Amino acid sequence: MIGIIGALNIEVENLISLLEDKEVETISGILYVRGFLYGKEVVIATCGVGKVFAGICTQTMILKYRPNGIINTGVAGGLVDSLSVYDLVIANEFVQHDMDTSGLGDEIGMISGLDIVDIPCSEKLVSSLCKNANVLEYRYHVGKIATGDQFITSRDRSKEIVDTYNAIACDMEGGAIAQVCYINNIDFVGLRCISDGANESADTDFLSFAKEAAERSTKLIIEFIKGYEEKD
Repeated sequence: MIGIIGALNIEVENLISLLEDKEVETISGILYVRGFLYGKEVVIATCGVGKVFAGICTQTMILKYRPNGIINTGVAGGLVDSLSVYDLVIANEFVQHDMDTSGLGDEIGMISGLDIVDIPCSEKLVSSLCKNANVLEYRYHVGKIATGDQFITSRDRSKEIVDTYNAIACDMEGGAIAQVCYINNIDFVGLRCISDGANESADTDFLSFAKEAAERSTKLIIEFIKGYEEKD
């Protein structure tokens, strides 16, 4: 089984509409829909915005449905000039840019208890998504995504995140999902489509482009699911 998590309805609604033999359950206010997508068993959740909701959703999904791997899909802000709206970012690692115990002598961004800054994604899932992006002839980038409980609308803040963590995109859930998967030894990857430039126009750009950006992520997820085998 593959688990798919999106923060917003627009990030997963098309996938849910394609499911066969749906079973719907709400746990802790989060909707989980289990079923079959192109013959593969999946469970899809709409977690809500932010790291806490994302963490609750992921741990519940793991305990309740026991997926072999989890994909976080949706939209993100682009932090670097090489990214344009509708470009895809396939994360090979995540960092939490709002995690900071440097006042205690720790490296900035270090996750206490794990004692790491960058959380790696599954090389297997990253490779598979890249192959499928090539099939669709989508423009994509592989790199680090920075997660925090902030919607970034400042060029100065974007530059700070890039300079500190060498991230190429930012979101509000992926790093938390990555952390939960890491401690549970579950394969994980993040797939995001750029909806804005994480700058002063991010709010209006997000409203204009988020839905179509989410649909592009969805199309790549579908291509991935069609060819997915647990042994891949």
